[in-house]
Amino acid sequence: MQKNYYYNCNKLGNIKNLKIEEIKKNSLEKNFVRIQVHAIGLNYVDILMIKGTYQHYKTAPFTPGIEASGIIIEENCNNKKLLNKKVIVNKKGGCFSEEILAKLNDIIIIPRKIDCALAAGSFINYLTSYVSLIEIAKLKKKQNLLITGASGGVGTASIKLAKKNNANVISIVSNEKKKKYVKKIGSDKVILIDSKELDNISLYKKKYSIDLILDISGLIKRKKILSFLKWKGKYLIVGFMDNNIYHIACNYILIKGLSIFGIRAGEYLKRSEKKNSIIKKIIRIIQEDSLKAKGYNLVEFNKIVESLKNLENRTSLGKNIAVTKHYKKNSL
Repeated sequence: MQKNYYYNCNKLGNIKNLKIEEIKKNSLEKNFVRIQVHAIGLNYVDILMIKGTYQHYKTAPFTPGIEASGIIIEENCNNKKLLNKKVIVNKKGGCFSEEILAKLNDIIIIPRKIDCALAAGSFINYLTSYVSLIEIAKLKKKQNLLITGASGGVGTASIKLAKKNNANVISIVSNEKKKKYVKKIGSDKVILIDSKELDNISLYKKKYSIDLILDISGLIKRKKILSFLKWKGKYLIVGFMDNNIYHIACNYILIKGLSIFGIRAGEYLKRSEKKNSIIKKIIRIIQEDSLKAKGYNLVEFNKIVESLKNLENRTSLGKNIAVTKHYKKNSL
């Protein structure tokens, strides 16, 4: 019988604490399925969980990973039709593995023609972008959207989604390599973090009238990006890098009539009456995407630690996806 492996985080605090260990076969509990994992999406949230700084705190030892894709190979749900279904796994940990046990609530059955790597590496990003821009911000045609941390997975998805909805995208990135990357993805304008243009707020406001800011990296702590918003502009907080949390003055929100939104896409989906409709729309968006497009980087399963380090150091572009020995392109 073929051996399968997983990543065990024996101690919180450092990515280096991840160790590959062999999976010991456990029997399925009622209403669980066994999934042969073909691909795993790598996210900044995984790093926070390993460090012990994420809101959903994990006690070591545990297996990180919040999204994956693969094939159901066993079920204990009294439903044989589940066997061989291709699925996305979305759960709070456990996905850094070549095989995983999951509840039915943790999986989404997807069309067989969707590549597992594409499914594993795009659902959470597009969910975050869709909830932020479409559900909450109600992004309109020709509106000006400013995105920070635009070269990462969520940033890439947000640029694509915004352009799909005919909005104008201005991206903020940290270096020339990332600048070229987001331009290829479709960003209309790209500004480097340390450029004089970004510091000259009055000049910037004359050039652009910003309707929405999607702050993925928490750049507000370093730059006065809130000043770029027009009257009744919308500021959407997706996350913070390196714990760069910032306090916003209420009088400034009042004076400019701003709307501030905290984005927790997973929680939004969980509580939404439109959950099934949102999932269907995101799956449709994924179907229209392609691994051949810019924004997806495939790495081997045994290179996950190295890939997470690149994500932590902000040297990676787009979304990194780990593929297991089970993966075959467009595998069924």
